Amino acid sequence: MKKLLALALALCMVLSAMPALALDLLPAGDTYPLNSDKVITWYNQNNINPHEKFASADESPFHTGLEKIFGVDIEWIFPTTGSNDSAYTQVLLADPTDLPDIMGGYFSANASQYIDDEIIWDLTPYIAEYAPAYYAFLQSHPDYDKAMKTDDGKYYSFGFFREDGGWNDSYQGPVVRTDWLDECCLTVPKTIAEFENVIRVFNEKYGAKFDSGYGSRWKQCGLAGAFGTYANSVLDYAWYVKDGKVGLSQADEGWRSYLSWLNGLWTEGLIDQDILSEDDTTIKTKVHNDLCGIALTSMGQMNNWNKERVSAGKEPVWMGIPYPTDNEGNITAIFGGLGIGSQTNVVTKCADEDTMKLCLQMLDYAFTAEGFLYWNYGEENVSWVMGDDGIPKFTALVTDDADTDPMTKYNGTTWGREGIQATNLLYLKNSQAAIEANDTWFYLFGKDEYFSDPAVYEKTLDVTGRWRFPSSITYTTEESDELDLIAANLGSFVEQSYAEFLNGTKDINDDAVWQTYLNGLETYNLSRILEIRQAAYDRYAAR
Repeated sequence: MKKLLALALALCMVLSAMPALALDLLPAGDTYPLNSDKVITWYNQNNINPHEKFASADESPFHTGLEKIFGVDIEWIFPTTGSNDSAYTQVLLADPTDLPDIMGGYFSANASQYIDDEIIWDLTPYIAEYAPAYYAFLQSHPDYDKAMKTDDGKYYSFGFFREDGGWNDSYQGPVVRTDWLDECCLTVPKTIAEFENVIRVFNEKYGAKFDSGYGSRWKQCGLAGAFGTYANSVLDYAWYVKDGKVGLSQADEGWRSYLSWLNGLWTEGLIDQDILSEDDTTIKTKVHNDLCGIALTSMGQMNNWNKERVSAGKEPVWMGIPYPTDNEGNITAIFGGLGIGSQTNVVTKCADEDTMKLCLQMLDYAFTAEGFLYWNYGEENVSWVMGDDGIPKFTALVTDDADTDPMTKYNGTTWGREGIQATNLLYLKNSQAAIEANDTWFYLFGKDEYFSDPAVYEKTLDVTGRWRFPSSITYTTEESDELDLIAANLGSFVEQSYAEFLNGTKDINDDAVWQTYLNGLETYNLSRILEIRQAAYDRYAAR
C-alpha cells in the first residue's frame, strides 16, 4: 500500500508542468475488499457507461474490476439506448420509493430539497468515518469542500475534479490550417479583427468558411469573450458573476455587439450557414474537403482531423490558436472552468443505513492513492504499467486497440464521473499537437507568465472559469419550486432569438428590435430568475 501511495505522489510531482492539486491521497489500507453479501444498485446518467463494444457492464473490464476490488456485487444501471439521459434520471426520481442505492447525475441545484424530502442521505454524520480519503481530500481543498455541501453545511455527494485544477476544462477553442496561413503570408491571429481577416482571406483564396460543430462546441461560448461578454446561444452557459453580481450574457450590450459581428459575417457568406445544425461528423466532411480552414472545435476533434489527414497521405496541418481578444487585447471569457465537475454521486434513502455506509466506502475508493490510479488507468500490469520515469503508461492492450477511446474500456475518469482526473491521462489520450492546442487556449497570457507571475495566474483564472455561475450552487426548496414554474421556457426563447439575430430574420442592429427582445426576456421572468440566482449565489459565497 505504501508503494502505491508513493507512486501516486510521484505522479503528482512529475506532472509539475501543470499546476496540479496537492494529491496527498490517503492509502486504501486494509479496507478493500469489503466482502459484503449485499447487492448494490448503482445508476450512472452518463460518462462511465460501458464502452460501445460491450453489451453490458458484465463484459466491461472497468466495471467488473471494481466489483472485484470491492468484493461486492454491483447491479449497474444506465439510461436505455436512445433515451435522453437527463429525462431518464427524472423518470427514476419520479418514484422516490424505488431508486438505485447510488445515483450518478446532476443533483447540486436541488440537493437541499432532496435531503428535506428524504430522497438522498445527508452524509455529514458519516463521511469522515466511512469515506476518510474523500473527506481528507476535501479538507485540504477548501474551494472543493465548499462545492460539495449545501448552504447549511451538509455533505451530500461525491464529486469529480481535475488534477490540474482547470487546464482541461478549456478543452476546446479556435483552430486553423497552418499551411493556408503560410500560403497567404498570414500570422496567427490574436485580435478579433485579425481573426476576421483570416476568415476573409481564406474565403477569397479557397472559398472556405468559418465553421464549428454547434451542439457540443459552438453554442456554449463561441468567441463572445472578445466582445466583453461570456456566452453564445445557450442559457446554461450564460449565467455569469461579475463583482459579486449575477447576470445573463444574452441580456448584455456586449452580446448584442457580438451577434452584430456574427450577423455581418453571415450576411457576407463568411460563416458556414449550416453552423446551427453542424455536428462533429458533418463538419469533418467539410474540413476534409477544404471547405473550412479556420474553426472552433475540441482538442480531441482537432486530433482526429490531423490523424485522418495522415491516414489519407496528407500532412497534419491543424493547430490550436488563441481565443481572439478585442482590438485592445482584452478578453472576458473562454470555454473553461475551475476543475470542479457538475457531476455528482449521491446515496439515496432507498439504501438503509448499513447499505449507505457500504456505499460510502465504495465511493471513497476513487479518492485513495490506489483508487486514483485505477479510476484513471485501470488494472496495473494489464491496461497500464509504471514507466521508468514514474509516470503511468498504457500497455499495448490500449495503445494498439483501434476502437474509439479504448482506454474507456478500462478506466472511469476519461469523461468524468467521480474521483480525480489525472492530467497525465489526457496527455496519453491526445497527440502533442492537441496538448499544445489546449495550452494555447488556457495560457491566454503566456505559459511561463502563468507559472511565474501571480497577477497573470489570477487573470487567467478570471477568464477561464471564475466568471461562471458555480454549478454546485443549491437552491432552497421554495426557490427550486418557483424556478420550475417560471424558468422553463427562457432558454428556448434565447436560443431561438440567437438564431434569428444570426441569420438576420431579426435585425440585431435595430434599437426597437433589440428592446423588444429585452422585453421578451422579461416576459419569461428574467428579473425574478436573476433575483433567485443572486440569493443562491450569495449563500454559496458565504459558505
